[in-house]
Parts: sequence; structure tokens; C-alpha cells
Amino acid sequence: MPPESEPDHVAASLLDGLDEATVVSAMSPCQPDRLLRALITVSRRTGVRLTFLIADLGGGWAFLDGQAEMDARADRLRLICLAGAVPKRLTRLVDYYPHTLYDTDRFLADGTLGADVFVASVRQSGPGNQFSFGEMVGYSPSALRAAGRAGFEVSGAPVPVASDCMVPDSVAPLLFSPADRSAPVAPRPASSSQQDASSDRTRIGRLVAELVPDGATIQLGLGAVPEAVVPHLIGKRDLGLHSGILPGSLQALITRGVVTGRAKTHYPGLHIATGVLRRAAGGDGSWGPNVRLEPISVTHSPDVLQQQHRLWSINSAFEIDLLGQVNGEFIAGLRVASGGGQTDFFRAAHLSDGGAAVLALPSRTARGRSRIVATLNTPFRVTSSASDLDYVVTEFGVAHLAGATASDRARQLIAIAHPDHRDTLLREWTDLHG
Repeated sequence: MPPESEPDHVAASLLDGLDEATVVSAMSPCQPDRLLRALITVSRRTGVRLTFLIADLGGGWAFLDGQAEMDARADRLRLICLAGAVPKRLTRLVDYYPHTLYDTDRFLADGTLGADVFVASVRQSGPGNQFSFGEMVGYSPSALRAAGRAGFEVSGAPVPVASDCMVPDSVAPLLFSPADRSAPVAPRPASSSQQDASSDRTRIGRLVAELVPDGATIQLGLGAVPEAVVPHLIGKRDLGLHSGILPGSLQALITRGVVTGRAKTHYPGLHIATGVLRRAAGGDGSWGPNVRLEPISVTHSPDVLQQQHRLWSINSAFEIDLLGQVNGEFIAGLRVASGGGQTDFFRAAHLSDGGAAVLALPSRTARGRSRIVATLNTPFRVTSSASDLDYVVTEFGVAHLAGATASDRARQLIAIAHPDHRDTLLREWTDLHG
């Protein structure tokens, strides 16, 4: 099929001869929305029942129109979230796997998740049919190997970071659809932290940065709170990066020589991630020659992470209970976000020689509800285990949980809760535990 085929023709070829198909989409910003919409259109015409496995980091789900949502409500289209966020209007229509990102990649690779078709937006990276996975490698290599068919939107825009992860020449047939030429917009993580006062985030960022030693290797989760740490790392020396996704704000630390990677015990001198986000404003988006993109099978691998000493994992969440159990997925009973790689990195950092797992979050929501709660309402809301957490930071201070008893943990967490909620938390803890 020629490279300039329209999306509907590509979609028809991908679904030809199938009665049902499980379609895995690359993680945004390499999610091919035009091709996903075309697959829905063709399936509606041909009667092929589709299952979409989606990792929309920005939570837009732009490939779904009103009619597609009706298909989902009628169970003609099944939607499963692998990572990222889900709009509240869709949350009851979207199923999910309660796996970490490393397990998601592993299950795609070994066939546990059963992919029939893989689709992605890829980048032209050389003459002929030479394509890279662009600025988001993610689980794409595993999904491509597992799927029997592949379809791509192709962009000629330059890739802002070097990567050895290429679409193999052996992939056949290669089906190409021209993609929009506009630069991808940095995803907006679904986090109510965006509504919190910037002054609180600034204080949280400073407190977290004070914990991080020189020579540490850092993983940053997505969101306004982890990013608030970045400006306060300016005075550090020889920091390293090994993360899932690198926000654009980290470019300044690389340029200014704060992040060198010289002290890393694994991949010394290199800054490792599975994806990068372009800066929202300013700069050319270039990450320099020392940033390397690797698949999730490498970036989130426990075997790889255990080789990294002084690994500091900094993430945020919606709430934490007084035992230290973390909820990074549910708001008011609705699952609106994914735990992603938080558990992968928290566990590795907690075990790392000289490392630590840090949860940073404002003490309460914009509506005044405490983010520190006596207990999470239901067990399925636990994103990360209490046993993997070392520090919790709010604008009111730092709780050091490693080695603390349950009652000590509760006392420390109550001390960094918002003052308006401390008496209630103490009373609730006493009622629960005596």
C-alpha cells in the first residue's frame, strides 16, 4: 500500500478478514488519533468488534466522538486504559488493568494482553522506510512485536531527542498514513494538583529538593507538584536522570551542568527515559546528545533499576492514608488516572543504596478536603504500598516513614496535614486503632 493512503484505507486493511480485534495504541503524544478514529469508522461499517488499549497521558481521548461513545456504551467498542488519564465522563465506560507499566510492557511482549493490531504515530528518521518511535518509546517495541498487523501515521518532523529504538525493517506490511505536521503538545497529567496554590507547590518543591543529595539519580513523576522540585535543584551537583518521562523543565538543569550523570552507577553520563515532553514555551525542544530513550522494558525494569544506587523517586498522588498507603488513581470513587510507573520506581528507590521514595502532595485539595486521610475507603484504591514509601512531603513539612511504627507514621503524617484537619485525623485514627 502506498505511503499516502488515507486513514480509512489503512484501517480497512488492518481489519480485513477479522471478526474482532484488540488494537494497542502507542502512548501519547505518539497516539495516532486519526487512525484510531478511522478504525472505529471502518469497524462500524464492517461489524468488526474492537477493543482499544489506550495510554493517553493528557487524558483527552480525542479519537472518540459522540457516536463512538455510544458504541462504547452499547458494548460494540471496548475501551481499556493502560496508562494515563481518563475524562470523568468516560470513566465508567473504560476498563483498566491494575498493573504497573513494567508489567503492562511484559504482558504485551509475552502475549498475555493479546494484541492483534498495533498503531502509532512514528517519525521519518532517514531515507526510505526508516522510522523511529519519536519522543515516546514506551511499550511500542513490545506491542509491535506481539501484534500481527501494524499501522502508522508518519510525520517528517524532527525528533527532539536521540533514540536507537527504530521500527524494524522486518515489520510487514508497513501501512502509512500521513499525520498532522504540527508539533505534539505536551500532555497535561490529570491531577487536581493543578488547582492548588503555586506558593504551596513552591514550598513543597524546596522541601523535597533539600532531601535530595548530590550525586543522586532522579525519577520525576508527571504533574505540577513533582515539577515544582526542579527549580530548587539548581544548587545540586552531578545529578543523574533515570525516569519514565522527562518534563521539559529538566532541560535547564542539563544545560546548566546540574545534571551530568557522572555519579550514576548504571548508564553513567547518560540521561535515561522512555519519553520526553517538549517545553510548553521557549527553547527549541532539543534535549542534547546525552538523553537516550529506551523502552519500558529497560527504563522500568527491576533488574536495571536495582543497579542504580542513590535512586530518588519523586511522585505525587491524590491522597495518602495514615499508614502510608497511596491513592494516585481515584477521585470521589471514579478512576481518572493511572498509577503508571509509580510503583515500579517507588519500590526500586526504596531498595536502592542511598536512595529513597518520596511522595509530594499539597495537604488539601482546592475544595478544602484533606489529602491525608485516616484510611483509604477501599483496598483497590491503593496505588503504591505503604512499605515502599520513605518520605511524605506537604507544604507543612516532611514525614520520614522509613523505620517508623504505624503509630509513629500516623503522628508524623498528622503533623504535616493542614492544621484545619489535624484534630479530626487524630480522632479518626484513635477511633480506628485505640
